[in-house]
Amino acid sequence: MKKIIIAFMFTLTLSACSAVSNSQPSADTTNPATGTAPASIAPSTASANLTKPAPTQLPLTMREIIKHQKADNCWLVIDGKVYDVTKFIASHPGGANRIVPNCGQDATTLFETRPMGSGTPHSPKARDLLSKYYLGDLQL
Repeated sequence: MKKIIIAFMFTLTLSACSAVSNSQPSADTTNPATGTAPASIAPSTASANLTKPAPTQLPLTMREIIKHQKADNCWLVIDGKVYDVTKFIASHPGGANRIVPNCGQDATTLFETRPMGSGTPHSPKARDLLSKYYLGDLQL
């Protein structure tokens, strides 16, 4: 009888483990709005409390981007990719005033040259962090 109970408990444990492993979310990073995956998403050493914005169903055109030009709703275009950086503004090392005036615009030149700061391109770490805010490719 003892062997039957142990075998039953083992079976229940395996069933529970199988159910948990089958319910894990997919690792698919494809943006449903565009059907594309973000460019070079690599594990980042950036803060773990930052979350990626939800994919948008809005068309990612400049007409849409310019609607997101405030600190509480800030989208940027960098190298033809659209990013919702709203949650990052407060933690930007150079201060919010480096990002907010550029919300709703193509900020490629600013990101690459940092004319209000060091005058150099952003670091690889900053580029990795940017991927967390990717919404999709700009539609022309």
